[in-house]
Amino acid sequence: MIMMENVDLLFTGADIYTLDEDQPVIRNGAIAVVGNSIAAIGPAAEVAARCKTITRTVDCSGTVLMPGLIDAHTHQFQLLGRTLGDGMSLLPWLAKFMLPLAASMDSKSALAAVELSALNSALTGATSVVDNHYAPVDEQTTLAVAHSMERVGVRGAVARGMFGPMVEGGVRMNTDERLFKYSVQEEIDITEACLKQQPASSLVQIWPMPENVVYVDKEMMQGALELAERYDVSWQAHMSESRFEVEIHESIHGQRPVKWLHENGILSDRTTFAHGIWLDEEEIELLGDARSTVIHNPVSNQFLASGIMKLGPLLQAGANVALGTDGVAVAGQDMFEAMKSAQMMQHLRGYDAESTSAELMLHLACRNGGKMLRKNVGVLKLGALADFITVDISGPHHQPATRAVCCLTSSARGSDVRHVVVDGEHIVADGRSTRIDDEKAIADALQASKTVIERAGITDLVQEWKNPGHHYARKADA
Repeated sequence: MIMMENVDLLFTGADIYTLDEDQPVIRNGAIAVVGNSIAAIGPAAEVAARCKTITRTVDCSGTVLMPGLIDAHTHQFQLLGRTLGDGMSLLPWLAKFMLPLAASMDSKSALAAVELSALNSALTGATSVVDNHYAPVDEQTTLAVAHSMERVGVRGAVARGMFGPMVEGGVRMNTDERLFKYSVQEEIDITEACLKQQPASSLVQIWPMPENVVYVDKEMMQGALELAERYDVSWQAHMSESRFEVEIHESIHGQRPVKWLHENGILSDRTTFAHGIWLDEEEIELLGDARSTVIHNPVSNQFLASGIMKLGPLLQAGANVALGTDGVAVAGQDMFEAMKSAQMMQHLRGYDAESTSAELMLHLACRNGGKMLRKNVGVLKLGALADFITVDISGPHHQPATRAVCCLTSSARGSDVRHVVVDGEHIVADGRSTRIDDEKAIADALQASKTVIERAGITDLVQEWKNPGHHYARKADA
């Protein structure tokens, strides 16, 4: 028996879902943390017997211990518009709500949103967050967003939104011209300056993110891939979220987006796309061949009526599929809700209840997200980074938990999370942040929200009640 001299944290008494194929479930298990990594994992009695000294022991009886959830795509600044924009499909939602909000965002307001959003993620079990931050995107603000996330304690990346000059696709997508303020070279230079100051080894990385395949040009996409390769990070873009995006892209370039990206040498295993809903068979095969990541955002896709991802075909082709919430304004930040929603949507897509499983949803939310991050997270095993959470399944909404893994994807919610460890630090204890004053974070975000909504000129969206009568009205005869 190999003894451990100084154990920083010992979490014991939980049923552990490791997502490690060699040992997927450990009943009455324990995890010992030394520094920022897992020093031992196994049956509680065996792990405890190996610990000579323990700085802190946490009793996890009645809980499930699992890898931290990885929110692979969101927009933290959008928190300031939370609850607005309901009843709009994607194009009017962008034109009348989100892009004016983004164009009116200042650094102070954005940072207030980021702190509360990152705190919300941590409290609900997301240990890693990829934040597509596109308002504002100057070097100082971009780095400040990363530092704000690090203060909360989460891992992840700030995917810096890159627009470049306005192009035809941007005009046809009704985008806000105020966001297109830099040249392609300036976008690349600012992103590289951020990458130099926040390297790949940082808790929160910087990623290049050309905002959308349909409204940035080829040089921007190629530049993003080159930066990602040079600085050893991933990069991200929105792609094929809606049918009309694909139609616009085809009319401009004569090809569907993935085929165009492939022929221009832009697909790789560092390439991560948010959405990827409207893909044909050839595009799915190309993404699989490149081992690219596609991020499923099921709650957002339902809210905006965008469509349903072809999950099974993507996985079978070899693509990596991760899970995201896609924006606080439409989807909230509860990754448990995202798992449940993804599973139900896939059952309906092909009217096939065998198309997914609870275990597959956990892979999307943990393992596959870790692969996208290119970090040793998403699986609990010896030597892995110590990113994990405990989920209380003792409540009446879970019991009887005969097959407890199903609780995690059907009845669990973020408020069931009790403890969160990131990079070996206990950042949430008994449901409370150990780092952030939540009352101050809420107050700051409330003030920022009021200011930005007024500045954006979207106060007409602030309505206490909308009469639902029109939903009952019979359509006039044609």
